[in-house]
Amino acid sequence: MKRFVRIKSITAAAVMCSLLLSACAVNNSTNTNTNTNTNSAAGNQTGVEKEEPVVLSIVNSAGGTPSFPTGDPFWDENPVAKALEAKLNIKLKWDVYSGSGKDKLNVVLASGEYPDIIMLSDPSKVIADKIAIPLNDLIDQYGPDLKKKYGSALNMLKQSDGNIYHLTNSYLPEGATPPGYGYSLQVRTDIYEALGSPKLETADDVYNYLKLVKEKYPKTPDGQTMYPLSGFNRNWGSPYYGMIAMAGSPADSKLYMGAGDSVQYWPKAPWAKEVLGFYNKLYREGLIDPEAFTQDYATWQKSKLYPARVAAHIGGWNQTYDVLKTYTDAKLPNAEKMYFQNVVFKFPTGDKPALFSVSKKGIGALVITDKCKNPEAAMKLLNYLATEEGNFLAMNGPEGIQWEMTDGKPALTKPYLDRWLAGEQQVNIEKETGMGHYARLVGSDLGKTSWGTYWILKDDPVATNNTRAQQRDQALGEYWYDSTTIGDLMAGADMDTLAKQQAVDKRLYDNAFSVILAKSEADFAAEFEKFVKDLDSAGAPQVEEYMTKMHKQYIEQLSGK
Repeated sequence: MKRFVRIKSITAAAVMCSLLLSACAVNNSTNTNTNTNTNSAAGNQTGVEKEEPVVLSIVNSAGGTPSFPTGDPFWDENPVAKALEAKLNIKLKWDVYSGSGKDKLNVVLASGEYPDIIMLSDPSKVIADKIAIPLNDLIDQYGPDLKKKYGSALNMLKQSDGNIYHLTNSYLPEGATPPGYGYSLQVRTDIYEALGSPKLETADDVYNYLKLVKEKYPKTPDGQTMYPLSGFNRNWGSPYYGMIAMAGSPADSKLYMGAGDSVQYWPKAPWAKEVLGFYNKLYREGLIDPEAFTQDYATWQKSKLYPARVAAHIGGWNQTYDVLKTYTDAKLPNAEKMYFQNVVFKFPTGDKPALFSVSKKGIGALVITDKCKNPEAAMKLLNYLATEEGNFLAMNGPEGIQWEMTDGKPALTKPYLDRWLAGEQQVNIEKETGMGHYARLVGSDLGKTSWGTYWILKDDPVATNNTRAQQRDQALGEYWYDSTTIGDLMAGADMDTLAKQQAVDKRLYDNAFSVILAKSEADFAAEFEKFVKDLDSAGAPQVEEYMTKMHKQYIEQLSGK
């Protein structure tokens, strides 16, 4: 972002004199040398030729914004591209593969005619084929801001030869904390407030609350069954992912992090039986929708959520977030209070909730290829996009279009704020601002800026005065988990270990339901014991041993050892 400095009058006079003298020099020179270049405005005044921008070719093999196909002026003429050219004198010549980008990239690589920079999902082939160049020296010389933002996570990007060949995006910057995202208990506000807004801090609190809901709200106003707690089965963890995350299993990981940095599957955790027992108790007492473990997401939305038959739900905050519009459009009584708010509760034997997993290492890959004639310029571009100024530019577009500095921090201008609040499609505003176009080179929208805002202003609940999202951030914000050293735990595993992992994962999914849906406490205890034994018989101990080895290796790598 530009910072404008007022020039004192005496300085302005000196500058003017300098320009006049330069102009005289140019005129005198013109009389004796007809080859003087005066193509640019600067050249007309100073006789100095404007330097041509460095052009770097880049391909996004993972596919770009579908609304902007290759050749669309958006790629070359958007406001962010122009701002980067003005700042760095660098332009990107884009190509974006749609469809099966990986297949097309393989053909291009085989031809030997590939671009300076490649964005892709898996860099292993271009590294093995020596297409990706080492970045260590470039980072040291031209990437100080990038180096600072990655911090120790750069160690995680080193290959066995000690070189870094690729960078990532969507990483958690050094020292940052992410917004409040992830899994939680979500309770419908109108019902919660009508029941006195009781504390919901423990599993017992939640149990008592759901009993009260069943007693006071057995039916909806139109006579349908109201479910105190409901849910759906979309993938292996939908019915209980949120529950085990609140007990301390790093979100989306299926794991329990034990003593001595050991890695085990979550049913081995001290709290596992208590968590599944809680679900089983709700099922046996009719406090949970009996179809919560069998119905798919679309069916759940249509038959349970949209008809306002769900009083509470455990899962991702976004799974119920948009339903308020359905209620208000239907003009249901008290519709403005029929939104779901987020609650985190804990189990007596549980660890600290781990609702949202983020990695300092990041995801995806970007490489500078051996065809790049100016890798220094490429690294300067990537370094700038890792700065606060550059990252914010990429995420929101240049200052003066949809945002401006107000009271010392960036704020959406009213016309654009109104458009976002009205639900305008992002693609329209991307065309006007260039926002998001460069955001996935080495950028990240995790954490907050030094101004205290989200990286993407239109998602900032304070900038948009979104009190519901502010409540979500406050409730969930502290319960994130650094998953840097538990990603890719099966990397390098042999075929036998990988086969065992697949067998364990299948049982982890399929067999949990027989535990949750047990008809009695005795049946539950027997089913839980059988559940864990089946995991071990499928090879869980061997897989856990391998994952523990990799986890410890990543811990050492992260520390630079």
